[in-house]
Amino acid sequence: MTGPALETPGGLGPRERRWLIGFLVLGCAYFAVLLLERLLAVVGGFGSIVLILFLAWLLSFVMSPLVAWLEERLDAPRPPIVVGTYVLALIVLGFVLFYTGAALTQQVAEMAERYPETERDILAVLADWQRNLQFGRLQIDLTDLYAGAVTQAERLGRDIIGQAQGIAGGTIAALGSLFLIIVLSLYMLMDSRRILARLRAAVPRRYTGEAELVERSIVRAFGGFLRAQLILAALQGLLVAVVGTAFGIPYLFLWGTISALAMLIPFFGPPLALVPPIIGAVLFAGGAAVPVTVILVVIQTVLVNWLQPRLMRGAVGLHPILVLVGLLVGAQVAGVWGALFGIPVIAVVWVFASYLVFRTVPNAALPEAERLTDVDEHVMVSVAREQVGDETHPHIHVTRTRRPDGSEQVEIRTEPMQEPDA
Repeated sequence: MTGPALETPGGLGPRERRWLIGFLVLGCAYFAVLLLERLLAVVGGFGSIVLILFLAWLLSFVMSPLVAWLEERLDAPRPPIVVGTYVLALIVLGFVLFYTGAALTQQVAEMAERYPETERDILAVLADWQRNLQFGRLQIDLTDLYAGAVTQAERLGRDIIGQAQGIAGGTIAALGSLFLIIVLSLYMLMDSRRILARLRAAVPRRYTGEAELVERSIVRAFGGFLRAQLILAALQGLLVAVVGTAFGIPYLFLWGTISALAMLIPFFGPPLALVPPIIGAVLFAGGAAVPVTVILVVIQTVLVNWLQPRLMRGAVGLHPILVLVGLLVGAQVAGVWGALFGIPVIAVVWVFASYLVFRTVPNAALPEAERLTDVDEHVMVSVAREQVGDETHPHIHVTRTRRPDGSEQVEIRTEPMQEPDA
């Protein structure tokens, strides 16, 4: 014998109650999405300020090793060393930019002056290629494609000239932002020790180990990433200069500069860096286009697949999927700057997330005294967070190491505990 179904005091049965809970959950999710959208809109309004602060920190981060090196060798206060270093760096940077701009302007002007002769050579090369690219009834009119590209380039040039006022205003605003970035980074570097001390003091003692892990990861990721990208860009420019000189390609400074700048772009940079020198070889070196292309592709493949992983070993250590995600997310959030520096940001987040979820960090992220000497820097090692009472600092010690060949090594390190004062 069964009795009547129980109902809630409000008159709702179990089925109606489940529908009500589902409706409330969907309503809360909807309002949470709306609130998140409004929050992102408010934060997006401060995007330019955040970008200026980030670039100022990045500049102070780049200048910090030079200042520390001079501070060790010169017995002088830190502020004069910082100011003198910035003045010297600005003078050198100004000279490099002036020389680069003058050389690029000169070569572009020479190309424009020789354009009629160059266009005849280009059309002759395209006509020769077109005769070799006929596949039965399928014919590719390369001269029409070139004419269309020239028309689009002329239209783009007219649009740029038409927007000259806006470009001038944007240039002035960019110079103002650059001045602000320099001033902020100058103050950041002069007061870096006090700023870091304040930040460390604001962290609760039980999370000191995690804060130190984040600090080491930031230094490792950004330092290694910037060093690797600059070395690869310099090698790419040197490669274009050597190959172009060997095959007599003109306007090498133009092709080398564009190629080196393209090499700074993560993930997509290497294939883009090949385009300018190959175009220069096709347009101005005739029969040398094929050997130039082969040499550049082979040497750059070695640079990207052999040298780049060794330069970034222990610095980023990300899976290619995470590299692409960092590039796309950074480009979506902060445009060009986000595409350039999204990868080290993702690397820092990944190290901290790996520590929180899997209790593993790269060997290079451990303190100097706790790193394993027989394990590569990029190898993930298991760590344990030990908390002994409320009056001690948390610390990380290695408990298990997984080597690339699959073997494991167990190592236990303990620190003697100090007895509290009576």
